[in-house]
Amino acid sequence: MQGRTAASTAAVLLSGAAFGAAAVLLGGFVVRGLGGMSYECQGSWPEGAAVWWWLLAGAGLLAVGRAGHVLGRRGRKVPPEEPRDAIPRNAKAWGPTGSEARVRPAVLLGKKEREPAAPRSSRLGGAERAALAVAVCLGLLAGAWGVWPAGEDGTAAGRPESKPPARPTLAWQVPRVGDGQGPGTWGLPDGIVDGRLDGLHAYGGADGKVRWNVAVPAREAVCVMSPRVDGNIGLLAYGRHDKPCATLVAVHTGTGKVLWKQRVGGDGVPARGIAVGGTVAVAVEGGTVRGRAAESGAQRWQRALGKGCAIPSLDADATRALLVEQCGDRARLLALDPATGKELWTRALPVESTVQARVVSVAPAVVALLERDDRGTRALLGFDDTGAPTATVPLSGPDGTVVVFDDDRPLVFGDVLVARVERSSSVAEKTVGYSLKDGRKLWEHEVADSDELMVDALARQPDGTLALLVRTLKAPKVVLLDAATGRVRSQRVPEGEDGLTSIYPELFPVAGGHVVVNHLSMSGEPAVFAIR
Repeated sequence: MQGRTAASTAAVLLSGAAFGAAAVLLGGFVVRGLGGMSYECQGSWPEGAAVWWWLLAGAGLLAVGRAGHVLGRRGRKVPPEEPRDAIPRNAKAWGPTGSEARVRPAVLLGKKEREPAAPRSSRLGGAERAALAVAVCLGLLAGAWGVWPAGEDGTAAGRPESKPPARPTLAWQVPRVGDGQGPGTWGLPDGIVDGRLDGLHAYGGADGKVRWNVAVPAREAVCVMSPRVDGNIGLLAYGRHDKPCATLVAVHTGTGKVLWKQRVGGDGVPARGIAVGGTVAVAVEGGTVRGRAAESGAQRWQRALGKGCAIPSLDADATRALLVEQCGDRARLLALDPATGKELWTRALPVESTVQARVVSVAPAVVALLERDDRGTRALLGFDDTGAPTATVPLSGPDGTVVVFDDDRPLVFGDVLVARVERSSSVAEKTVGYSLKDGRKLWEHEVADSDELMVDALARQPDGTLALLVRTLKAPKVVLLDAATGRVRSQRVPEGEDGLTSIYPELFPVAGGHVVVNHLSMSGEPAVFAIR
């Protein structure tokens, strides 16, 4: 290293060490990051604050290394050029052959020899050397921390090692009690409310413990439940055998407290005839549609039905109540203000015979129609906020038959309608996404032939993703999809026994996992079980 002082040499060596430490550190990031990936996050890179710490630390070391390199270059000793005087034109070279490159300098009389130029300082300051050394040492230690092999207990050199999450298990189950098909279930953020013929039963999602029960009187049976809960309030109606469903009840789902009861005359409450929209309970009570305060039951408005008219389906949210009204062979879709009962818009439906109907979504408005006429309308119809038609999705087509009228109905994610599709024998092997802008098919997800048998249920995750309950040769599993594209995001494959799902299961996301409700037990399947 001719021309360098010891200090400049040390600076260059330290800069190289810093670059090496940065490489080790970034290598550790890749090893630890990829090694810590969960099997549930297929194809994604690690995320979180730790990743940014690794990247910033590596970038910092690269900067330190560059600084050391620059300091080393600044600290080089530049040898002064040997002073030369003028060489006579005819001066002869010296050496054995006269071909050497050096020329013997001639000393000219009367010229004073020049003093050598003072070299630039080659010393790094004490603070600079200390800071550089400390930074490089820290970088080396951090890099070593990243790549040091973990011990058998998942720790290395006294530091915690992130472990992949435990494989999901069938955490708990509730045995079936009684016979008959349950009328519905409400999903809660941290549990579920299972509706049975004898009343309501609330379970915690984490442990399956009973939170509360609401029993109906002897000889009475729950016959109708609202599709969902709004503001911690749900509606149910019960009645006697072969009698109208004549008692309407509001329940607070946080406590199980019965808020109010209302006797209903006439034909009682029909199936799919009650809903909670914001602070209003909307119900078909005999030949009248009424809006009541959800907390007190006080009547806010009423709308009488025409002679020979009925409401085969309704639903509501805080913005509107959506009702299918059929009068003879004609039908129309009504949108009402849930607070006042005022008509927002109405749209005649393309039917000419008795129709089976279901409100699939309130906003955007989507209804399913199945006419008795074999050549009549059998489709899902979409409408905009003014009631203008937007899309038509046939219930039957090349993909199979869309499942609409089971307990598990299609779901809407923005402009995408997602439904299970059966090919034959009531086996839904496909999940299909349709556009609500024009009705075309956007994507499909088909069960694997190896171990997956069918898709039993759909559910909406709190983050807006789509969850599928898939029946397999072993335990049921949950597959999470991007609702817009149908791409698989992750899977929850539990360890456990098979034979847990019956013919009408329903899936509910809860904190930390999922709860499955069997509305009908055929061979001793549990009423409720959890995958966590």
